[in-house]
Amino acid sequence: MAQRIAVIAGATRGIGFALTRALAQAWDAEDRVYITARRPADGQAAVDRLAAEGLAVGWLPFDLADPASPGSLAASLGERHGGIDIALLNGAYIPRAGRPAADDARPMIAANSHGSLRFLRAMAAILRENARLVVVASGLGILKSLPAALWPRFATARGPDAINAAMDDYVTAVEAGIAAAEGWPDWVNLPSKVGQVAVTRAFARAYLGDPARRQGVLINAACPGLTLTDATRDLMDTVFKGRSAQTPDEAARDLLWLVTLPPGTRSPDGELVQHRRVLPFGD
Repeated sequence: MAQRIAVIAGATRGIGFALTRALAQAWDAEDRVYITARRPADGQAAVDRLAAEGLAVGWLPFDLADPASPGSLAASLGERHGGIDIALLNGAYIPRAGRPAADDARPMIAANSHGSLRFLRAMAAILRENARLVVVASGLGILKSLPAALWPRFATARGPDAINAAMDDYVTAVEAGIAAAEGWPDWVNLPSKVGQVAVTRAFARAYLGDPARRQGVLINAACPGLTLTDATRDLMDTVFKGRSAQTPDEAARDLLWLVTLPPGTRSPDGELVQHRRVLPFGD
């Protein structure tokens, strides 16, 4: 079997780290798994933790907020290996507790919508046949999270760029103080997550029509479910009050299943997947 290559972006801790460990354990010694990190110290520390467990994992620099970073990551992987079999984006901008939407809308949409699309496009260029490309999103990213009047803006057929344009319109409305009048919800996480899922689904649809596409590729968004991580810890007593959370290792199991679906699998594709089941987007 040819050497398999995977990159898990956003994997120095939490769910991404747990998935990296699980994948490295499941794959053969000659296969290669990479994590990404914004800070070299974080990347090396994660690699060292896994090395202490007998797992050889590499790390590469990546910053979701940097428009040039996805292309640089893809170039590094392409030069080293020619292509990849798994690419998963786990990074995202999380809303800050107690902060108004106007403070978080611009960085959230820049990372979660535009950053996701840049990652998808960069990784798609180096996918091998039967590769798996996944964006970790949220079960909140379905149309029912928004008023019905906003749903047409997120139609898959509009394409990923049109959906991101709608997200930019949302940012403008929030910063101008007119988002509520346009029907947008108060909590910035809702439009952000719907936009991220919509962009991923639209990209997957567009990929099917790409004459340069690789056969057997599956592209999906995934919701691992509520998980206790550094990103959610401060929200457990407010946003998620009263709800139980799984561990990162538990969350990683379903993601591992999704990124290792065997060749010949035809679905899910272009969907939002949670606990191995498709969550209907609503369009």
